[in-house]
Amino acid sequence: MIGKEANAYAAGLFKLASESDKVASFQEEVKEVRETLWDNPSLLGYLSSYTLPEESQYALVEKVFGHLKNKEIPAFVRLLVMKHEIIHIELIAEAFNKLANDYRGIKEGIIYSAEPLSKEEVEKIEKSMQKRLGFAVELDNRIDHKLIGGVKVFVDDKVFDSTILGKVERMRSDLLK
Repeated sequence: MIGKEANAYAAGLFKLASESDKVASFQEEVKEVRETLWDNPSLLGYLSSYTLPEESQYALVEKVFGHLKNKEIPAFVRLLVMKHEIIHIELIAEAFNKLANDYRGIKEGIIYSAEPLSKEEVEKIEKSMQKRLGFAVELDNRIDHKLIGGVKVFVDDKVFDSTILGKVERMRSDLLK
């Protein structure tokens, strides 16, 4: 699937979400679907199979995602299974997330750390950035082992560096002046 098709699926789902005033809840549930499928490659493989009966695939979608509050989300997953596009859920979810964040006024950023951060740690840093910048922020945690410790945050063309490596480099620069 090229990005154009992923964007089309995302735009269709976004239109449904915005017309029903459920953008935030759709966004959370699309994220849950993406994470569930990403964390379970065998599930994704089963749902993307061309040889397995569609009815058993649909039943599995209902079993795994039937608990979601917005019934449109499992229906959307079934559509992706039917069209054999579920394998591209990562691209579709990413495109939907961008549309939803733009709609909700949330800026996207990256937080680099030496080790993976917990969901709670990321949320705490997002709240801190929101207070500092004056707008909501959603951060994607990426690992950079060179940092040793601390975090480096990139949001809206701004860099906030509280890493040990960054402090050492600033001290070095100050000493060389």
